Amino acid sequence: MRRTRTLLLSGCVASTMALAADPTLAEGWDVARFDPPRTVGIATDAAGKQIACTVYGDLVVRESDTDMPDPEDAALIRLPAGEASDCAAAPGPAARKLATGGQRFLGLRAGFLVFEQASTNGMIPFAVLDAASGRTLSEDTTTYEGIDSFSVEDDGLRIAFRRRVQADCSIPKQDAACWKRIVREANILELIAALPTPVKACAAYRIGKTPRDADSIVYFPVRLAWTGSRAVAASGPVQCRPTP
Repeated sequence: MRRTRTLLLSGCVASTMALAADPTLAEGWDVARFDPPRTVGIATDAAGKQIACTVYGDLVVRESDTDMPDPEDAALIRLPAGEASDCAAAPGPAARKLATGGQRFLGLRAGFLVFEQASTNGMIPFAVLDAASGRTLSEDTTTYEGIDSFSVEDDGLRIAFRRRVQADCSIPKQDAACWKRIVREANILELIAALPTPVKACAAYRIGKTPRDADSIVYFPVRLAWTGSRAVAASGPVQCRPTP
């Protein structure tokens, strides 16, 4: 799937362009219904880097090296009332650097910024940040299909998705030993850790005739809430497939 953006180029006549999105980015974020930006500007800075500026009222999310596989940390900029965004200009001393290196900005929803990182091993890291302070509130991983639900309520943010965990072992080949290693190294939630080894869930190995020693990926439903602090709950069933 390809996404398109309407771009207002800084210092130029407004125009509409289609940008080729990374095909590995999760496509399920439409449920988030992000707030529409006032403008999205593309420019080149003095160092020749491509810059993208997404403007929401007096707030600007400025991304650097957006034409590269691993963008630099984004910046959060506040605009004085009535001032236009100069996307090519370097961020001023008041700009807040965001811990988002390698990630791309997806959108803003009611005070929450969402970033996502492309991955080639079957899982997509994403982060939720506070739009007021730039602080990272939560980091997790989901599937290529994205998330199941996203809502901002009076008491905070709630997201439901399928967490994806990459293993360095094979459940079909090593059985319980591999599952225990996944639980230990990935710090899987207690409820999931207590489930039986999901050998039967690895049917994708047989269907795709994948060698039994191929590393496993497991994924399971997760509910995340931010209400001043982070709370995570998970449930089964655990699903399993070989690493692509």
